[in-house]
Amino acid sequence: MKKNISFLVVVLLVVAGYLVWNTNQADVQGLTAVSKEPKVAVDTVPHITNSVELTETKQNTTPSVKETAKDLWKESKLAQQVLEESDYLPADLNAAKYLELDVNRLKNMALGDYLKLSMPGVSGNYDAQVSKIEQHSSGNRTVQMNFPGLAQVYNASFTLGVDTVYGHLTLPTGSYTLEAQGSYAWVASKADLARNHEEKHDQSLSADAPLKEPENNDLISIEGF
Repeated sequence: MKKNISFLVVVLLVVAGYLVWNTNQADVQGLTAVSKEPKVAVDTVPHITNSVELTETKQNTTPSVKETAKDLWKESKLAQQVLEESDYLPADLNAAKYLELDVNRLKNMALGDYLKLSMPGVSGNYDAQVSKIEQHSSGNRTVQMNFPGLAQVYNASFTLGVDTVYGHLTLPTGSYTLEAQGSYAWVASKADLARNHEEKHDQSLSADAPLKEPENNDLISIEGF
C-alpha cells in the first residue's frame, strides 16, 4: 500500500513538473514574440510639392529668346587698325568706336529674330527685333529693326552690299551712323560727324536712298511686327 502511495506521489510530481516546465516555455515564447524588433516606419508619402517646385524652378530659369540673343558686334582694336591702314575712314570722322561686326548673322536674320545692340561707351544694351526685310534689285539687302518696349521713333536699319554695310541707329542716347568694310566697322554719333558726311559716301547703301525700278518683281519686301 505504501509503495502504491509513493508511486502515485512520484507520478503527480512528474506531472506537476511537466506542467510547470510547459508553462515556462509558453511564457518564454510569448516574451520572444513580444521582444521582436519593431518594424521601421517608412514614409511612403511622395514628395510631390518638392518635385513640382523643382519643375517650376527649371521652367522659370529657362532663358527666353531675348536672353539668348547674341551681340551683333564687339568693340575691337584690330578693327581700328585694319580700317586705319586701309585708308577707309572718312576725314570728318570724330570720336568713333571700332567694331568687329557679325555680318553673316546680319545676312541670315529673319523676321522676328532678336539680337543685342550695345553702343560702345554707353552703359546697357538693347534687344532689337527684325521688323522688316527688303531685298533690293541691286542685290543689296536692308534689315530694319525695332526695340520692343521702346517708342517707335527708336529703330535701327542696316543695308548690306557685297562687302560693305551701312547702318543707321536711333536710340534713346542719340542717333548713330555705322559703316563697315567686310566685318570691320566704325560707329559714331551723328552729332560728331559733319553734316555732309552721308553725301560724300556710298549713297547707294543708304536705307533712305531711292530704289531702282524693280524688274520682274525683283524687289522683295517682308514686313512684320
